[in-house]
Amino acid sequence: MILMMTMTNPQLVPTQYRLSGDHVAIEYATTSFAGRPTFDYKAGQTHLTMSGDQIRVVESEFATLVTVTIETTADAGDTTLTLLIPAISVTQHEPSAKFETKAVVMSLRRLGPVHQFYRILNLRGTAEAVVF
Repeated sequence: MILMMTMTNPQLVPTQYRLSGDHVAIEYATTSFAGRPTFDYKAGQTHLTMSGDQIRVVESEFATLVTVTIETTADAGDTTLTLLIPAISVTQHEPSAKFETKAVVMSLRRLGPVHQFYRILNLRGTAEAVVF
């Protein structure tokens, strides 16, 4: 006996994420028309657009960790933002999903006994499967 399974609505992995919260707006795309990932960060008067190697991605059991440098200071150290992207599936019929997540802003300081300081951002937004 042969059992045939047909997928009428296969699951897709999102390629674009739009998030906001705690006075920050983030847009992250795993790919673009140029074939490279892009990351947009807006906070107050700061607006940064990054792509390619400026975006560091680590897959872990915990989440997909997407890290970008949002400030570079020669004397004090760098400030990075790491976005936590949970596992999300969407379908062709429902190509987007709302979700909540966190981002960790890490400030590196070279003076004093403690060198890393963290601030947690609470974010909400959508994940969407977009084909380029």
